[in-house]
Amino acid sequence: MDLVRDVLDKKLVDSEHCEMGRVDGLVMSLEEHSQPRITHIQIGGTTLWMRVHPVLGNLAAKLARKWGPRRAEPVRIPWSRVLTAGRDLKLHVKARETGAIDWEIWIARHIIERIPGGGHEEAE
Repeated sequence: MDLVRDVLDKKLVDSEHCEMGRVDGLVMSLEEHSQPRITHIQIGGTTLWMRVHPVLGNLAAKLARKWGPRRAEPVRIPWSRVLTAGRDLKLHVKARETGAIDWEIWIARHIIERIPGGGHEEAE
């Protein structure tokens, strides 16, 4: 498996068929006298921006601390939770329980609901 081609930027789908973003990074374990192995998938804007440039990653982290859901670290999903790797990566997790969709929920509550017709109906 060519990890860069086959895993990075692939869409993630949870066990309930809910889309939960894309693979932004991979965490590897390097142990003496053994081959490197993938231990986790990372999800989050900070990880994605770190791939572009560390300065952008640090800026994204500062902005995320100021606005949005309060999350200090990117979401890490153990590689052992990957069920299949094809067009999408199907995972044996629930998106809401991992924190992977915290930004989507925050945007829906704080921005989309304030737009007229944005899905939040006022009680009459």
